[in-house]
Amino acid sequence: MKINIARSAFVCVLTICIAVTTAMGITVNVCSSNGAETSTSYQSLNLDKSTWLKQDINLASGKISSYLQAEGGGKNRLAQSLSGSSYALTSDVLSQGTLFISTYSSASGQAASISQDVTGAGILSLNLQSRQDDATAGQEASVDYGMLSSSLSLYADEGQGAFAHQSTDMDGQGGKVVSGALGEENVILAESGFSGQGGMNANLASAASEHAFSRGSAAIDNVLVLSDDSFNTVSSESENQMMGMSGLRMVGDGSDIGSFDVSILNLGLTDANGAAKASKTTKKAATVTGGSYSSYKLTGYRWNVLDPKVQLYLNPTGTPTGLTSTSSQSAIAAAANTWDNAVAGNIFADGTTVKIDSTKVVDNPFSTTPKRDGYNVNGWKKFGNSFIALNRWWTNGVKVGGYYSIIESDIWYNLDYKWTTSLTTAQSTNKLDLQSVALHELGHSIGMGDIYSSTYGGSLPPSDPRTKDFEQVMNLYNGPQRTLGNGDKAGAQILYRKA
Repeated sequence: MKINIARSAFVCVLTICIAVTTAMGITVNVCSSNGAETSTSYQSLNLDKSTWLKQDINLASGKISSYLQAEGGGKNRLAQSLSGSSYALTSDVLSQGTLFISTYSSASGQAASISQDVTGAGILSLNLQSRQDDATAGQEASVDYGMLSSSLSLYADEGQGAFAHQSTDMDGQGGKVVSGALGEENVILAESGFSGQGGMNANLASAASEHAFSRGSAAIDNVLVLSDDSFNTVSSESENQMMGMSGLRMVGDGSDIGSFDVSILNLGLTDANGAAKASKTTKKAATVTGGSYSSYKLTGYRWNVLDPKVQLYLNPTGTPTGLTSTSSQSAIAAAANTWDNAVAGNIFADGTTVKIDSTKVVDNPFSTTPKRDGYNVNGWKKFGNSFIALNRWWTNGVKVGGYYSIIESDIWYNLDYKWTTSLTTAQSTNKLDLQSVALHELGHSIGMGDIYSSTYGGSLPPSDPRTKDFEQVMNLYNGPQRTLGNGDKAGAQILYRKA
């Protein structure tokens, strides 16, 4: 370890702490003042014994500049903050595995910046935030059991606001990127993540002063899931807007199932305060058939009316060989009624739960200009061999009883796979059971989250037994399953009352 300090101003504190066992703990706190303005730099470095670090700190009148470079393996955490009269920048890097990082930072009394290049393999997470007065912009990126390379930057200026940017590539068992900003008028937040072996690249920017905005793109398995047009669609509406999409992915040679999820939120600040995070209630685990009653995840969204009686539609265009429009209709309706039977009232419409209507639009699920038309449509599309099925939902930002209101939800089934509506065929062949997949996707439509992808969403650690509870429909598709698990029922009953 080497730290150089060029001193041309008053240094408030310099503290170096080194543990002599398996790691080094280092704290460096310096400030520089010229009487009129003061800037402060604070660093907390917890390094594995194999990690090499070099840092140069230069102090001028009221200014600080620093260059840090580190390389090594094991468990490392490098946290840094810069602060001045009205700003604060923070960077937090955690790694388990190989790591290389170089960071350049500079600060004065009115402005500061951080530029950071990070590459690593194993488990790696990056969290950077820039705050100017009450405006905040931030970027996050993480990968599990894979590789990540990212260039990130932060900037805050007293006269301009807060800015953050990331350019990230990753490949691994799961990953996530986040771009967000909070201004005086609104908050905008975009997330994109995947579970199961795959890759993602993202180029995202966020900024805030009076108004918050976020722009850029993200692609999962080379499929564009976020774009500038996606941001424009959510941001250009006069009312509050949120949009989300999630689905199943074939992984590797097709023997494993993964998932992906994307969401964009843009809310007026008064509506954003206290916005619900993904809800989860832990109950005592049950060991009876059906798995644990605690094996569920709620997204914070639902149909916020008593007996919503959601009318579903099926556009039969492209119905796969071996299926008919009526057999597909019956399979999807049976899946909807399975959720209905678990709760009080009717989530889905009575009578003709699914109406066959070829005029109802089934657009490109990955369109850069997604549109809502007020109809909840199921349909068939070819969109590559990564995704089995996916769901896109919309809300109007209205919050009732702690949940945001879903106003539309559409589902796509991938024509690049073989499908069946026969349970015995699904059990004896590699064909996908439409009713089982519809049951999972309709769970998203009513506000249920994936318990297998929640590991990468930050709500459940990898060791949590719920992620291994395959008796739940909202876990991975590992074969046909037309009944709900105990956790599926418990989550739905929290949302729509017990039957």
